[in-house]
Amino acid sequence: MSANFAFYIHHHGSGHLMRALAIASELKGTRVTFLGSDLKRFADIIPITISCIDLPLDVAGPKDRFASQLNLSFLHYAPVNVEKVASRAAMISAVLRALYPVILIVDVSVEVTLLATLCGIPTVVIRQNGDRDDTAHLHAYECAQLLIAPSPEKLMNRSAHDWVNKKTFFSGGFSKYSGKGMRSKTVDNLAIGVIVGSGGTSINGKVIDALATQCAERSIQVIGNIEDNERVTAPNVVFHGQVNDPAPVLARCNVVVGNAGHNTVMEMADLGKKFVCIPEDRPFQEQLRKAELLKKNGIAILVQPQDLQSADWQAIIQKADKLPQNSWKGIMTNSALANVAQRLHNLWKTNFPRK
Repeated sequence: MSANFAFYIHHHGSGHLMRALAIASELKGTRVTFLGSDLKRFADIIPITISCIDLPLDVAGPKDRFASQLNLSFLHYAPVNVEKVASRAAMISAVLRALYPVILIVDVSVEVTLLATLCGIPTVVIRQNGDRDDTAHLHAYECAQLLIAPSPEKLMNRSAHDWVNKKTFFSGGFSKYSGKGMRSKTVDNLAIGVIVGSGGTSINGKVIDALATQCAERSIQVIGNIEDNERVTAPNVVFHGQVNDPAPVLARCNVVVGNAGHNTVMEMADLGKKFVCIPEDRPFQEQLRKAELLKKNGIAILVQPQDLQSADWQAIIQKADKLPQNSWKGIMTNSALANVAQRLHNLWKTNFPRK
């Protein structure tokens, strides 16, 4: 019986999917299924060998006239009188039953972890940065047979509960560029990259125009969809738009400005970029806590979103220029994905030993 793994993928942004794709790429010889909402928008990058189950969103619509939400200590999101929530839970339960025996990797959702546990399905939970010692997270961590932190220990906020830290496998860093030799040998010291993801950002046209105007001698290479980019009048800005692979552009830049989402940080590490980090407002202070650890370890220059309007970009970029070339040393682990895959295979053998 070959191993059978399912991934629940949270729909906010694209980082959860990218991490699942990276891990799944190492689960060779296994059956892999993705469950999530709006997976169809990523159809061009999900291999056909991975089965995809598109789940209904769990938010109230016009027909949910009696919708409300419970404020519970042991769940983060508990809507009631929302028909799609029942449909979603029923679909997840039905899929897990159809896939049985299966191990579910949850990236991320307390509610799905608890639902899978109630269905008798072994779970693995991906840990994230932030203030996550609340009751709901601890319940999910307790349910999980394995916790995976996709980073080195020094870039992950420690839990105040020793059992959480001991239960966690710190894989070391990895990204979609791991092992692909994406670092450029020809870096333009005057090029500044700007990258924004799909999860929401404070980096807008006004910020980019200020950066480009204050650093007029540099070229500004912008990746991603920028709000109000018509406000950018500086002639030294190049908009590349949303691209599947920004590495060829960013690899040539000496400094990159971006947010503190996990995948962005890991990609900057793989590309060896001098990084200016702008943490966005996310649940549980996820990006802020990661950005603080980057600053503490001398890896990146931290700029708070509320300081962007008055930012001295000349000074910020000069500080970034002075970051050591080896500032990312020890963050990435070449064998991280293989090691995660081995842990998952071991967990399979523990749950479903051959007789």
